[in-house]
Amino acid sequence: MPHKKDKIDFKYNLSVYYTFIRPYLWLAGLVLIVNFVFELTLTLDKILFKFVVDDGTSFVGGTMSRELFVSALVMISIYFLVIIFGRSILRFLQLHFTNRLEAKMIFDMKKRYFLHLIMLSHDFHTSHKSGSLIARLSRGGRALEMFTDVAIFEFAPFVFQFVVVSVSLAYFSSTYMFVALGTAFVFIAFSLYMQQIEMRYTLAENNADDAEKGFIGDVFTNVDAIKYYGKEKAIGSRYESKAGATRDAQRTHWDIGRYTWVGQNTIIGLGTFLIVFFPMQDLIAGSISIGSVVFLFTTYGNLTNPLHGFVRGVRNFYRAMADFESLFRYGKISQTVKDDKAAKPIVIGNGTVEFRNVSFSYNSKREIVHDFNLNIRPGEKIALVGHSGSGKTTVIKLLYRFYDVNKGEILIDGSDIRTVSQESLRSEMSIVPQECVLFDDTIYNNVAFSKPEASREEVMQALKFAQIDKIIEEFPDKEQTIVGERGVKLSGGEKQRVSIARAILANRKIIVLDEATSSLDSVTESEIQRDLAELLSGRTSIIIAHRLSTIMRADRLIVLHRGKIVEEGTHAELVEKNGHYRKLWELQRNGYII
Repeated sequence: MPHKKDKIDFKYNLSVYYTFIRPYLWLAGLVLIVNFVFELTLTLDKILFKFVVDDGTSFVGGTMSRELFVSALVMISIYFLVIIFGRSILRFLQLHFTNRLEAKMIFDMKKRYFLHLIMLSHDFHTSHKSGSLIARLSRGGRALEMFTDVAIFEFAPFVFQFVVVSVSLAYFSSTYMFVALGTAFVFIAFSLYMQQIEMRYTLAENNADDAEKGFIGDVFTNVDAIKYYGKEKAIGSRYESKAGATRDAQRTHWDIGRYTWVGQNTIIGLGTFLIVFFPMQDLIAGSISIGSVVFLFTTYGNLTNPLHGFVRGVRNFYRAMADFESLFRYGKISQTVKDDKAAKPIVIGNGTVEFRNVSFSYNSKREIVHDFNLNIRPGEKIALVGHSGSGKTTVIKLLYRFYDVNKGEILIDGSDIRTVSQESLRSEMSIVPQECVLFDDTIYNNVAFSKPEASREEVMQALKFAQIDKIIEEFPDKEQTIVGERGVKLSGGEKQRVSIARAILANRKIIVLDEATSSLDSVTESEIQRDLAELLSGRTSIIIAHRLSTIMRADRLIVLHRGKIVEEGTHAELVEKNGHYRKLWELQRNGYII
């Protein structure tokens, strides 16, 4: 059953849709003009057929000569051929203009929402599955096409035919017009009522589909873990449950259509009976001709087809609205971390970093960083040390302004990072993260990502610096080797080297190393550590490492415990103290794993 809270905000969704069609209103207007003329031709050939029947009746009755009847048929044939060829040209133009209108709108929509989703804050992406985002973005594009098609090919033809048919029937008798109007009114009222019911089930189907695709995305992202533990069948069973929920939601949604179909066809059938019954009475009374009866019946048929199209349009309208709701609701979400209106780009010169009375919590239950004060001088090498969960990674996220501090301030070169643009702040720093995530692209492009304008020589030098140049020489495609999704075709150490090369190429004044050598063997780590020492020279660097042997030469070690700085000093100074660092050092030196 659909959830009671699953409602479609029609006003908002239509207003968003309008922003996409507004730049192309002239093109949409041209489509509608062509559409109206096309629909008009559908009545013109019925008029010609009326003349054929009436003239034929006169000819058979002997009131029209053979020559006059043949001449009339020739003229009617010419008019009919003109209508047929004109209709083909009009349909071509209609499709031509519609294709261009929809292509432009879909491109604009995908661009806007892709950029909007990318720009949303870090906490949004940690709480939304990528599979669901992809499904909704893709469905949004299809929904925009569907909605526009409904307006052009189903709603507009119905409106145009409704006007043309009503005027044509009223010419003969208001009774005929009221039959058509009544049939259309009852048909539309019934269809809208049924669509209100179906709408709720459409939302339920979408939610089940999103959950299924989110699960699929999660599974394929972590497929190695599934294979390591031999859980293919267990995951298959869980997917069966997700797919079953989608199946049940779809079936319930589709079943509503049975009742809709029966009701609609009954209404159309009754209308058809009446539009034949009343003209036949007038024919018997001698007030209209046989050709007029044929014209009335066939012209009414021009309305019944658009009515069925209108029904499909209503169904697709609600379907598109439901799909819009799934995507457009993201447009209501704004960044939790926002740039100030007066924010300016920052250019980091000296590289001083200061955490001043910083406190932060992800929720109200537990404070992750508390009263954190740290002043990092230009070119100083700082290492953050502590147990897992002590707040080391959170400090880095605050520095990158993935989150805003609850209290205090963070300054770079004396500027509060909340007063500068986020994009410029992050682009002015380099990082080698603990989890090296690469694009499904070449090794070369993954490195050049940090500095797209870099020359080939600079990129190759960065690869050499990261000690991966000799490895890629053994690859058939060298640096043009595709690394696969998230770098799956490379080993952990190779991915980390590519990530290091990326940071090297960026060549920023502040650099963050978050377990930068954790995936490397001892020999390679030793070689890269020497190169990193050269790289970090003259740069402000913040290093996170669980292996204390890798940060012994840092200028200062900052020991964190439950979000607080409990000790700081050089390796030698801290070993002399009988504190947290000494205990960590003793555990690692004696071979224990922390």
